[in-house]
Amino acid sequence: MTEIKYEHIREAEILLIDGNQFEEKERVPFIKELSSIDLLAVPGSGKTTALQAKLYCLSKHLPFEDGAGILVLSHTNAAIEEIEKNLKSHCPKLFKYPNFVGTVQSFVNKFLANNGCYFKYGSYITYNNNDIYENEAENYYKSLQWKNSEPKGLKNKLFGRLNIGKEQLRYEEKIENIRTFIKYFELDIHKRKILYNNASFYTYSGNSQQYYLELEQWKEGLFRKGILNYKDSFYLGEWYINECGRIVNLLQKRFKYVFIDEMQDLEKFQIDIIDSIFFKKDSPTIIQRIGDINQAIYNGGKKVKVEADWQPREKIYYLTGSNRLTQEIADVVNFFTLNPQKDEKGEIRFVVNGLKQLKHVIRPHLIIYDENTKDVLEDKFKELIKGFSLQETFEGKKYGFKIIGWNARWGDENENHNGKLRLEDIFKHYNKDVNEKKESLDSLSKYLQCFDKNKKTLKFVQDNILNSFLTVLKHEKKTYFTSRKGVSIERYYTQRELIQCIKSDSDNYSYFKTKLYKWCFSLITKKNYSEVYCSVKSFIENEFKDWFGLSLTQRSIAFLGEKYEEIIINTSELPPHSSQDEIKIDIGTVHSAKGQTHCATMYVETSFHKYETEKLKVTVGKGRREKVLNNPLYKQEHGYRLNQDSHAKMTMKMIYVGFSRPTHLLCFACLRENVENDIDLFRNAGWEIVDLQTNNEDRI
Repeated sequence: MTEIKYEHIREAEILLIDGNQFEEKERVPFIKELSSIDLLAVPGSGKTTALQAKLYCLSKHLPFEDGAGILVLSHTNAAIEEIEKNLKSHCPKLFKYPNFVGTVQSFVNKFLANNGCYFKYGSYITYNNNDIYENEAENYYKSLQWKNSEPKGLKNKLFGRLNIGKEQLRYEEKIENIRTFIKYFELDIHKRKILYNNASFYTYSGNSQQYYLELEQWKEGLFRKGILNYKDSFYLGEWYINECGRIVNLLQKRFKYVFIDEMQDLEKFQIDIIDSIFFKKDSPTIIQRIGDINQAIYNGGKKVKVEADWQPREKIYYLTGSNRLTQEIADVVNFFTLNPQKDEKGEIRFVVNGLKQLKHVIRPHLIIYDENTKDVLEDKFKELIKGFSLQETFEGKKYGFKIIGWNARWGDENENHNGKLRLEDIFKHYNKDVNEKKESLDSLSKYLQCFDKNKKTLKFVQDNILNSFLTVLKHEKKTYFTSRKGVSIERYYTQRELIQCIKSDSDNYSYFKTKLYKWCFSLITKKNYSEVYCSVKSFIENEFKDWFGLSLTQRSIAFLGEKYEEIIINTSELPPHSSQDEIKIDIGTVHSAKGQTHCATMYVETSFHKYETEKLKVTVGKGRREKVLNNPLYKQEHGYRLNQDSHAKMTMKMIYVGFSRPTHLLCFACLRENVENDIDLFRNAGWEIVDLQTNNEDRI
C-alpha cells in the first residue's frame, strides 16, 4: 500500500517552501491523506503548493506496482504550468506515461473527444477555440436567407421562436437574438438535441425535425473540419463514452489517483464527465478535489454563478490559514465568504485566518473618487505604495502591484452607459486585448503587439505572426484537403500545415524563415512595432497573397488596416521619461487576477447595470417596515435572503476574489455618490478613508 513518508515531505519543504515546515494541523494531514476527499482552502493558503508536495511524495513510488499512474487536472493552463515549473525537473516520471498532467479540457480532448471526433466524423480536432468557432457561426448566420412560404426557412423559424413574448425589443435586437443563438447553441450528440440556455430547443424526434437537422448538419460539418468550441469537446466525449464503454474501465485502470485543482471553476458538464469515468461504485480510483467554492466566479460573460457547481462530498479537509493575507485584510475578506461551511450546530468551519505579519499594520483603504478625480486614481495608488515603501519589499519586487475591476469595457449588452464607468473609461491607457491575451484578434496591429512581453523567447511573437497569417487564410476561406479513412476532407490551415505548404518551395521557405526571424527579433529587442507592421502587411499583400493564390477580400483588407494602430502602453515597462523609482502598475479584470498574489491591490468598482456598492446595498420592505440588509463592506454578516438578492451575492464573490489578492495593501476605490452617506460605517469597520477631491486621508 502506498504511503507518504515524512522524509519525502521534508524534501518537498526544501524544494517548495525554502526549507520551512508545512503546518502540522492542516497541511501535513492533507499531504499524507490518500483516500478520496475534498479539500476546501482559503485564498493564499498554499493549496497548490500542498498538492505539489503530495505529488512529489507520490512520485517517489512511481511506477506503481500495478502499472497505474497519476492524473493531475486543473481548470487553467497557468496552474498546470506552475506545477510543471516546480516539479518537472525533480520528478520527471510524473510527466511521462502512464501519468497525465493537464487541464480538464486537454484531458477530455486527448482521451475522449479527439477519438470521438475521428470515429464519428473522420477528423481529429484541429481547432478547439471559441473565437474561431464563433467566426464560423457568424459566416453561417450571414448565409441564412428569409423564406416566408411554408415550410418557413430556419431564419424565419428562429426569429419567431427566439422572440416570443419580447415585443418590446427593437427589430435589430430581435435579429441579434438569432445571431447569438447561432453562436451559442449546443448539440448534444448522444441524445440528438439542440440545447440553448440550458434547455431543450429542438430535438431529432420533435415536430421541428427539419430545423434540427439543418443546424445539426452545419455543426457536424465543422466537426468534419476539426473545428470545435470548448464545450463541443465534452459532448463528443460523452458520445464516445457511450459508444465505447470500455474506455471507462481502461482509464480507471490507468489512473490510480486523480487530483483536480481549481475545482470551484469547473462547470457541471465538466464535473459530470469526470464523475462518469472515475466516481463509480466499483471504481478503484482515488479522487481528491481541491479548491474554494467561494471563488467560483466563472460562468461565461459577466454574470457570476451564485452557487458553485462543485458540491463537496462527505469527507472534507480544510486549509484555513492564509500565508498571503494579514489579519487586517483577512478580517475584511471573511465577511465576503458567501458559503462559510456551517456545520449542523451552526458553527463556521471555513474561516480565513491571516497569518502574514508586517512590521507596521496597514489598514485597508477606501479611496473616494468622482468624474473629476478618476484620472489620478493610479497616481494615488502609487503614492500609497511609496508611502508604505512597498516597492522595496520582497513581495513588491516579486509580485508587483495591480489595479483590478469587474468590467473592463462596454460590449454588446443592452445597457445605457449614461456616464457609467468601466476600466477603459477610467484608465485611458488600458486595453483589454493587450492586457488579457486572446488567441484570436481582430487586426494585424494587435497581433504584433499582444504577445507576452515577460517571455524571453521568440516563440510567442512567432506564434502571433503565424496566427495573423492563418486569420487572413480564414477570411479568404482558403482551405486544403486531406484524406481520412479514404475520404477527402476539407480543412482550415494550422500553423503546421501553413509551414508545410511554404516548405514545398525551398526558395520561398528560406526567404520566409529569414523574414520571420527578423520580424520576431525586431519586435522583441527593438520594439519596432510600426516598422514590422509595414513589412508584414506588405508581405501579406504581395508574396503571401501570391503563394496562396488569394484575392484579399474586403474583410482581409479591414483586418490588415490602412496603417499601424498603436494600442500599447506596456505597464510592465518604464516609459522613456520615467525615473528609475517609478512604480509599475498592472491593470486587469478580477477574472484575470484570480489565483494571483499582489503586494498591493486596488479594486475599482465598475458598472454592470449598477456598481458594486449599489448592488451590496439591499433594501427590503416598504414604509415603516423598510430596512437595509446587513452589508459585508461594513464588516456585517450579510443578511441576503435565500434564493433572492442574487446580484448582491454575485458581488460578494467577485469582491472576495479581488480583496484576497494583496499581501500588504488593499484599496477599494468607490464613486463618491455611492458612498458619501456611509463614510462613518466604513470608518467604524476599520477602513482608512482617502478622498481624492481633498487629497486628505481620513478627514471627510
